[in-house]
This record gives sequence, structure tokens and C-alpha cells, in this order.
Amino acid sequence: MGLALQTTRQDGRATIAARGSIDLHSSDELRSRLTELVDAGERDVVVDLTAVDFCDSSGLNVLVRAYKHARAQNATLTVTGAYGRVENVLRTTGLDRFLIAGAGDGSAS
Repeated sequence: MGLALQTTRQDGRATIAARGSIDLHSSDELRSRLTELVDAGERDVVVDLTAVDFCDSSGLNVLVRAYKHARAQNATLTVTGAYGRVENVLRTTGLDRFLIAGAGDGSAS
């Protein structure tokens, strides 16, 4: 299964609902969408991973780079809905501390 992305906007927040797997073959699509949103002036971006069953290192790289890009533009990027293997990889790598809202202090360099 590939990756499907759906973007919604509500109350000043842009949410990208991802469905499928975020891997080497699909991560560029997510990277492009996140970059476009931040560059278009969105200041609160949420990536909903509720329907994502797999995320490899290329997907993690996209999330980290998008987070840093958002911060550089005075925007926020958070992840929600991670569960199972995806949640486990975020926690194991320590990325949950700044990608998942409320999981840490929100500081990453």
C-alpha cells in the first residue's frame, strides 16, 4: 500500500491526514505537501498518523526536517494519532518529545 494524503483546514489549523505507509517511495510526497503548507503561510500544521501503519527512517527524516522548517518560519508542526509500530519508533528515537504535542518540552535543535 502506498501513501494517501488529505489536507483539511479548520480554525487556523491545517491537518494532513496520512493513510498507508511512509517509506522511501512515498516520503517525498509528504515532504512536498508539508513544505507547501508552511511556505504558503500556514502557522499550525498537524500530521495525523492515525491511519499510518508503517514509517521508516526516510519518513522520520521528512517529519524532522518539516518540523525544523516550520520552526524557522515561526510555525508549529505536530504529529497526532501515532500508534503501534509508528508510535514505538517515534518513542524509541526520542522524536516523540518534540513531534507529538504535549509529549515533551517542544525543543529540538
